[in-house]
Amino acid sequence: MRVMLRRERRRRNIMEFQGHSLPLPHNALVERNDLINHTARYCEYHILVTRDRYLANGVRHSPVPLCLCRIFDDIDEALDVVRLTHPLGLIIDLEGQSLAVITLLDRLRMLQQKYPALDIVLLTPEVDPGAQQFLQLACHCRVFNKRLPLFQARDALHLQSQAQSLVPRLFKAKEWSVLMLMSEGYALCHIARLQVRPYHRIIYRVGCVLSLLRLNHRHQLLRLLQRVGAIRDTHHSG
Repeated sequence: MRVMLRRERRRRNIMEFQGHSLPLPHNALVERNDLINHTARYCEYHILVTRDRYLANGVRHSPVPLCLCRIFDDIDEALDVVRLTHPLGLIIDLEGQSLAVITLLDRLRMLQQKYPALDIVLLTPEVDPGAQQFLQLACHCRVFNKRLPLFQARDALHLQSQAQSLVPRLFKAKEWSVLMLMSEGYALCHIARLQVRPYHRIIYRVGCVLSLLRLNHRHQLLRLLQRVGAIRDTHHSG
């Protein structure tokens, strides 16, 4: 009789939290009240987007609360869910995404205008400090190396960013519009014609971007845009 009661208790727990890995081994005896605090806070409010199966499985089998993230491999589907459910956190693995990094950053900028409290974390392979700074100036986000040991990544995800207050400001809308066109290969004179703006105003905006990024020459900015765009295509062996 006692065995039957235990099996029934386990069945109720699994049915109630179906779709999410239990934070304890399946053979552990847990009461509904033991899980309600964790699920109420994390279950539907943190989203992970990745196409890395190893990373997804690592998160899925991690301790609470990381294992309670909803996991998507399609960025468009995940962003639609964000708009519908208003999660507290969005974790995006940039490596292997279908969207260009600049396009994704543009969508995140618009998303943060509607949901300024949304905590965004970008997981990247090893990138240079300049590319990391660019990501943080494009939108309010934290950038972590996805090769961090799991326990370090878990602890880092729980901490609110203290470094964001050190960032001078995000790229302004007009600066960002110029950067997006530059990333597509347009010359500055062509950008001026497309935006129906004086050429010297485009030069001014580029100068503001260079100062913000602490770059000296325009060709340094072009190389930086190339490095940022290549993040999603970076693959490491082993």
